[in-house]
Amino acid sequence: MPQTPIQPANIHPVTPQEFAVKVAHALAVLTQVIGSIIMPLAGFIFTVSIIMFILGSIFHASTLRRAGAGGMIGVAVGVLLYYAIPTIFGVLQVVSQSFK
Repeated sequence: MPQTPIQPANIHPVTPQEFAVKVAHALAVLTQVIGSIIMPLAGFIFTVSIIMFILGSIFHASTLRRAGAGGMIGVAVGVLLYYAIPTIFGVLQVVSQSFK
């Protein structure tokens, strides 16, 4: 007995402009959600990294000191990337316009 394909309900084709608007809205919502979480999380991780770096320096534990320094650098790069999101999206939008 042949199976009939499942037909999805309420799905209609969208234009590229509609798709771009929906993606832009989704990214804006995602940025807002991440924005409320990223700074407290970054502050906590940065504090833990500073403590690790200080303890590594006091006890001459180079691995602990390197882990603390890496955490501080990682937090700094992550926060810079978060604040650069609008610029990155702008550059991607300009590049995508050149391919149309």
